[in-house]
Amino acid sequence: MKKPSPLAAGLKAMAAGQVQKQPEPIQHVSPHQSEAKPVTPVANKKAADKTVMIGAHFSPQVRRALLLVQAHPNNEGKLTKELLGEAINDLCAKYGVPEPYRGE
Repeated sequence: MKKPSPLAAGLKAMAAGQVQKQPEPIQHVSPHQSEAKPVTPVANKKAADKTVMIGAHFSPQVRRALLLVQAHPNNEGKLTKELLGEAINDLCAKYGVPEPYRGE
């Protein structure tokens, strides 16, 4: 006999008009606190509001080239993020668009 799926059971309950009770937040108490605070699943919403993920899939040669640029003696210790920001600014300058990366 198949084990019932919690998702299927929840969907059937919702379809029947039965509302399931929401689980309460996990309480975390440290030895130095007098009362517990609920733990939320969102780690740092403020940081997430200020940045966005920009990505694409490239061949391994592109990654190696980026690592070679990062290891170049003229690099002055720039991180991958800083090099990509510089590349985005160069691309924007080529197309006459304001350069968005300010070295955050």
